[in-house]
Amino acid sequence: MGKLGRNFVLALLLGVGVYLILTVFAGFDDLREALGRFRWPLIPVILGLVFLSYVGRFFRWLYYLRLLNVSVPLKENTAIFAAGLSMTVSPGKLGEVLKSVFVRQVAGAPIARTAPTVVAERVTDGTGMILWGLLGALAFSFGPGLLFLFLALTVAGVAVLRSKKLSLLAERVLSKLPLLDRLVPHLGAFHGASNELLGTRAILAATVISFFSWGLEVLAVYLCVVGIGAEVPFLMVVFIFAVSSILGVLSMLPGGIGAAEAGLAGQFIAIAGLAGGLAAALTIVIRLATLWFAVVIGMAGLLALRFMLGKVETPSEKAEI
Repeated sequence: MGKLGRNFVLALLLGVGVYLILTVFAGFDDLREALGRFRWPLIPVILGLVFLSYVGRFFRWLYYLRLLNVSVPLKENTAIFAAGLSMTVSPGKLGEVLKSVFVRQVAGAPIARTAPTVVAERVTDGTGMILWGLLGALAFSFGPGLLFLFLALTVAGVAVLRSKKLSLLAERVLSKLPLLDRLVPHLGAFHGASNELLGTRAILAATVISFFSWGLEVLAVYLCVVGIGAEVPFLMVVFIFAVSSILGVLSMLPGGIGAAEAGLAGQFIAIAGLAGGLAAALTIVIRLATLWFAVVIGMAGLLALRFMLGKVETPSEKAEI
């Protein structure tokens, strides 16, 4: 677990640095005053909603594995999904391919066969959140340009992943590169699984799950706003959270740390008209509830897997793809 531990510590240090910058920007006294007004009894409800949002995404994970005809015992599968959340602080959450390593260990399914589930999850996370963002954009006549741009990038990415010509081109390029040529035999399995998971029917079904799952998290974020005493309309909160989440993904920073916080605090000031201290406090509360709570669940999942399986492989260990 050494590499995972180092990655977590680095992300944690980055987060602490960002929150220190927010504190300096907002002013320590203003930030402390805003946090002091927070209605802390709402925390169990907020975390409960976030937890339920991950339960919804777990059903999407089960749906993807069923499409791939991969069978994993429910107890181990639950722990695997939870453990994947430890990689929420990886760039674009793509580190969640760790789940494929665990699935191979438990069920023997090749990593190349199940790794596209992580890509499919990011695609339908995007489409689900875009739908929520557009609701806010249309309700308040905000510019939906960034949301449509992200949707266009998503569609283009799906087309690339499903393209047989591009898959063959990738094979030819990788076959000529030292070290990377070992990936060539697995590209066929990766492309085949991508086609199954990124077909129109699969994307629509998973987007519906994603939309309702994100809805629970959006509601949790709105309760953060209510808890801190800010008067911001629900759909405005939806728009701000959606755009900030997208900025975090596009930044490719670990967990979107820095970009998402800047998006939240900046929009709460510019669009919602909140004071700097209140916006910074709200940003910190939201990120603790939506990012770092997921990491805590992920660490619990890793411990559970270690207990169930004994030695748990990590990406730092050599393993057949």
